Amino acid sequence: MELRQLKYFKEACERQNFSEAARVLHISQSTLSQQIKQLEDELDVLLFDRIGKRIAPTEAGCAFLPYAVRAIHDAEDGRQIIRDLKGIETGVLRIGVTYSMSPLLIAALKLFSEAHPKVKVEVTFATSEELLKRLDGSGPDFVLSFKPEGLADEFETIPLFSSQLNFIVHRSHPLAGLSSVTLKRLTQTPLILPARGFATREKVEELFRRHQMDLVACIEIDDVHTIIHALKSGQWGTILTQAAVRGEPELVQIPILCNDRLTSRGFLFWPQGTYRKKSALAFADFLLKVTGGR
Repeated sequence: MELRQLKYFKEACERQNFSEAARVLHISQSTLSQQIKQLEDELDVLLFDRIGKRIAPTEAGCAFLPYAVRAIHDAEDGRQIIRDLKGIETGVLRIGVTYSMSPLLIAALKLFSEAHPKVKVEVTFATSEELLKRLDGSGPDFVLSFKPEGLADEFETIPLFSSQLNFIVHRSHPLAGLSSVTLKRLTQTPLILPARGFATREKVEELFRRHQMDLVACIEIDDVHTIIHALKSGQWGTILTQAAVRGEPELVQIPILCNDRLTSRGFLFWPQGTYRKKSALAFADFLLKVTGGR
């Protein structure tokens, strides 16, 4: 069993098409098919059902996939450990980040790239839910996100900051002059909200459930930057953290009147039990400096 075969198997599982997997891997389809067949022969089991041009992992393939992924990541960790021991600060740093953490990411990126120009940084934006699902040792090296409601203690975390949830409108909005807003008033106000899967959306929905109120989103968008841009029409409001609208002077932040704790905490999430490369630790230090944590 070779590492490249495991990589080919993983890509084929994700693409569910040998042609697409081969294109991504920059090999011929015949080479991919041959390597998968050799792996199946060695394991003495079919890993894929061939359905016309499509493929699907068999029960055995699904069972084998997490072990293949772990082997690939362990090999990458081993190579990174050797690089770090040699003091070579090269390689790739993979960061997962939610849209509302963009200002923090950009500030830390500037410092990091000046100090470590040879390290390539790959940034993936998605919802908290999507990113944390991929933080299994095979995806990002770490994730920057607010902590979703009810998240199990399956990750190692570094707290970065707390940010207040506010009602956000453009200064041209009819409610921009309010000094505060009630939950009831918010149920009567046209809102654009982050799509489900965002930690902020989960926190807002939980807040209204506790008060037995229905919060209706006129529009749901899975990109905070687009929400902020849409607010500039003066037609809608939203509920976001202060951190999400940092550097937006035309937006008005209005406190929400209630006795609940309306702060969201931003964290750096690590996968448990994996090697933390030097570049990732260095980036974490810059994050803490930017947020005043160190």
